[in-house]
Amino acid sequence: MASENQQYSRQELLAALDPGWKQYLSRLHALSEEEQLLYAQAQGFSRVQDVLVHTMAWWERSMQRSFEILGGHVVPPANDMDEFNAEVIERYQAWIREAVEEKFATVLTAFERFLKELPETAFANERIQLWLRIDAIDHYEDHRLPNAPKLRIE
Repeated sequence: MASENQQYSRQELLAALDPGWKQYLSRLHALSEEEQLLYAQAQGFSRVQDVLVHTMAWWERSMQRSFEILGGHVVPPANDMDEFNAEVIERYQAWIREAVEEKFATVLTAFERFLKELPETAFANERIQLWLRIDAIDHYEDHRLPNAPKLRIE
């Protein structure tokens, strides 16, 4: 797992996506229905798609907040994370799993493109660096599937 103070380059963050989030759905599908449900419940969610929604919402939020900082806007610290998570889960409650998985894949592609196109100066910004590390590495480790490897960034 990543060190709290460790800084990651663009290449290291992109490299972490390959064995991590980019394999997430295929590894999820390799689990039985029962294993998937038990995994979601162990993560504190009632449905597998809630884990996916939670993850992609944080990618979207980090990208938005990074753009705001790069645009010179003052971005206040995150408010109540539990409230944000609950709102996101509620917003996608009516979505079927296939639609959530499609959206997850789309947002992951956007997050990867964001990392590729982000100005190099952004990686020196402490808050942006924190969000990128959390989204690419730490959050993956927090929600790592039982059949998935840990990320190892050298």
